[in-house]
Amino acid sequence: MTDNNEKVIVSTYTNGILDAEEPMLGPVKDGGIIEANTMPGCWGPMITPHLKGGHEVTQPVYVENAEPGDALAIRIREIKVTSVATASGQDRMVDGHFQGDPYVAKKCPGCDTINPETTIEGIGQNAVRCSDCGTAITAFQFENGYTVVFNEERSLGVTVDKETAERIAHDARHYAQLSENCAQHSTLLFAPHDLVGVISRMRPFMGQLGTTPAVRMPDSHNAGDFGVFLIGAPHDYAITDEQLELRTDGHMDIDVVRPGAILVAPVKVPGAGVYMGDMHALQGDGEIAGHGCCRGRNSAGRGGKRKRASRARTFSPYRRSPLSCQAF
Repeated sequence: MTDNNEKVIVSTYTNGILDAEEPMLGPVKDGGIIEANTMPGCWGPMITPHLKGGHEVTQPVYVENAEPGDALAIRIREIKVTSVATASGQDRMVDGHFQGDPYVAKKCPGCDTINPETTIEGIGQNAVRCSDCGTAITAFQFENGYTVVFNEERSLGVTVDKETAERIAHDARHYAQLSENCAQHSTLLFAPHDLVGVISRMRPFMGQLGTTPAVRMPDSHNAGDFGVFLIGAPHDYAITDEQLELRTDGHMDIDVVRPGAILVAPVKVPGAGVYMGDMHALQGDGEIAGHGCCRGRNSAGRGGKRKRASRARTFSPYRRSPLSCQAF
């Protein structure tokens, strides 16, 4: 953190759970800057059993003067892609490897431990193993998947063949650029290669950006659609219909949440608790396969406070400008 609380630099992450009772970083001043090194979302956390949400978002930051009932205007100033490669595709849930919700309550099919610690043995879709009994545990597998490498300018991506995907898988943390504080297994370990030679431009945006909800919940479920799966769920993070209204809709997955946009997010806990993650390399109008090409990135923005909002909204003038938080 810089002098006068002007900037907070974030390089620590949650365990997949957004919880206002957990410590926040900061504070950052009203109108200050938050700079974060985010980790890939979706597939990495999905195949990491001890993570209890679909993303490994940043530890929330406390914003001075932000109080419940306010709204926070978050101006996205800059996004810089750090990953060298990523992998994604269409998933299938694996019966017996989760309890009720494969994003939240992953279960070892060998010893029935919920959210067990795991180790890595080799590569491929059975590489993640329970530390207690050695059984392969994967709540999700690819039905059809691909590995993408990016050019040096991080402006284009191209899908690669089996040999290249497997070479990348053997050094997955390097190619994903996972930080030492990151707990997830990289999805590059699975070495998917069903699509080869497909080229796409990159236009990165943040799938997750917002404020901490007033009820403890998995990060991936902080949304009106995904959140309904927590109602009466058979795991520790079940909520009621009324508690779902305490969400803040930080998991939007819309491609306008990129540099130049201004996001207005509701404040439902003291200090707002600004967090981010699940950066997508590219996406059209929705996630047809259920996932984007998620990868690591550095982003910066500025925020400020305003009165009042109950749901997140995004305004996109698309001016190139870094992330700031201003309460107004």
